[in-house]
Amino acid sequence: MCAIVHTMDDRKVVAMVDDKKPHETLRERFDDFKEDVDIHKAEHQQKDALKDVDRAAKHEVKSDVDLDKAADEADKAVEREEKAQEG
Repeated sequence: MCAIVHTMDDRKVVAMVDDKKPHETLRERFDDFKEDVDIHKAEHQQKDALKDVDRAAKHEVKSDVDLDKAADEADKAVEREEKAQEG
């Protein structure tokens, strides 16, 4: 809990009213802030992990397509070779 105290020149001064010492309050605020940052980092890392999984899946699909194309090319090469030997 805080109280706002006005001075003679209308500047506001915030004074701690509760029984906590200022360094305890600052430490708690720092811990809360650090926890928020850690949560944000974890969320960001989770998003990065999902992106990595998506990239890997796309890469795997592309690899499968490339393998299929290579197999088709190999089949065509065998057919050409057979035709060349016949003719």
